[in-house]
Amino acid sequence: MNNQRRRPLSVGIIGAGPGGLALGIFLRKAGFRDFTIFDREDGVGGTWRINRYPGLACDVKSHLYSYSFDLNANWSRLWSDQPEILAYFERCAQRYRLAPNLRLHTEITAAHWDAATETWELTTSTGDRHRFDIVVSAVGLFTQPVLPDLVEEQPFTGVVMHSSRWDDSVPIAGSRVAVLGTGSTAAQLIPEVAKQAQQVYSVQRSPTWILPKPDRPYTERERRTFRYVPFAKKFYRTRLWLRSESNIAVIEDGSDKTQLFKAVAENMLKAAVPDEDLRSRLTPEHPLGCKRLVFSSEFLPALTQPNVEVVSSPARSLRARSLVTDDGTEREVDVVVCATGYAAADYLGEIDVVGEDGARLHDVWRDGAHAYLGMTVPAFPNFFMLYGPNTNVGSNSVIFVLEAQARYVVRALRHMRRRRKSYVAVRPEAMAEFTRKIDRWMVGTVWTTRCSNYFRAANGRVVTQWPRSARDFWSMTRRFRAADYLLDGPTESGRAGSGRASGLAQEPSTATG
Repeated sequence: MNNQRRRPLSVGIIGAGPGGLALGIFLRKAGFRDFTIFDREDGVGGTWRINRYPGLACDVKSHLYSYSFDLNANWSRLWSDQPEILAYFERCAQRYRLAPNLRLHTEITAAHWDAATETWELTTSTGDRHRFDIVVSAVGLFTQPVLPDLVEEQPFTGVVMHSSRWDDSVPIAGSRVAVLGTGSTAAQLIPEVAKQAQQVYSVQRSPTWILPKPDRPYTERERRTFRYVPFAKKFYRTRLWLRSESNIAVIEDGSDKTQLFKAVAENMLKAAVPDEDLRSRLTPEHPLGCKRLVFSSEFLPALTQPNVEVVSSPARSLRARSLVTDDGTEREVDVVVCATGYAAADYLGEIDVVGEDGARLHDVWRDGAHAYLGMTVPAFPNFFMLYGPNTNVGSNSVIFVLEAQARYVVRALRHMRRRRKSYVAVRPEAMAEFTRKIDRWMVGTVWTTRCSNYFRAANGRVVTQWPRSARDFWSMTRRFRAADYLLDGPTESGRAGSGRASGLAQEPSTATG
């Protein structure tokens, strides 16, 4: 068939978080000019713009949680907080002149493949439509908040909010606040809320392992070194990366590294919580690492404060001014904060993605999300994902993975440009072989133990985590293997009269709705 093209590829990117921004920067550097980055928020930054709750910070050190091509000498702390991280990504968008390519306040709700023109049609929440040759989802894992199923026995007169929708107008000072959840969000939030609230209830379904986070500001001397000594930032970041890689054994069930980390967590718990009964209730039964590791040096001490009560029974219902737990206890509350996480395993759950022959991605993923290298799915041509299935690294920075994926997508598009191709779809056999590898590598990891976590699909398969090192992921993505892809679409007769035979098509990035 004649699959040659003459005009430049156009690219639609869904999400202006760290992944979408990195891809936009790499596209511009590679000479691609026709790309648009959509985001439903009023600015860039993704999860770092959406989340603003008190105490929010990163659990990866600042110099590692940043782009390798834009190292920041001015990080203020070992672990940066939300405002500083958001400012970093905003500066990157400005520095690399992405403003003309951004379309903010624009939520993409559907993506439909048009086989006749070999383009994707993106539909917004307002009904506008945009066409692109290539679509890349960069929406990330943490976009769909999960709210607990609380029965409202009586109309609740207080405030219920998810931590990702923090409302600064809600009075915390002097209030009685219940925080539901024991993960990273609760560990950051509760110490800050406890400084203001009259009473805090830490309502836990089950406790989690807590590891220390010895945060501190960088000294002025350190920052001057990063600023003026050649390669100092790069050397320091590389050292952090290597140290993270050395901890990869923490994902192996029962490994020496896991036992070491568990001993550290137990010692910290014993030192922070002298009361034996409380310490017992804060000691997890699940293996360390089977849930997301929580790093905090302030959480456990906060739970021992006189205005904080640990409630070891999950929330069940609400009454007019109270929260009732499963054990039947009723506690008067003014504010309920749900630090209950996200539907991380439900990839692209808010976007209707339809590929070849009407195949719906949600149906294809009924038994769990999967994608070749976490990026492509058979029968969904010209469609890539960043931070897709099985790409959440267990011991390193997601920024490293996002960069690797963004570079891979650009390599794929450069290959299409060189070969003048308009179609690329991963081969089913390549997808099947990759899935077999993932399942084989997953055996023996702590994530497959009997443990409730957000890593699994409904059938129990781990769909979010990468069961190898970050180095291994980089190695597998540093080349675009054309042999793993179909680079010619359906037969020419299937597209008769489409207007594509000459390599021309309608302008892809113009709204028609």
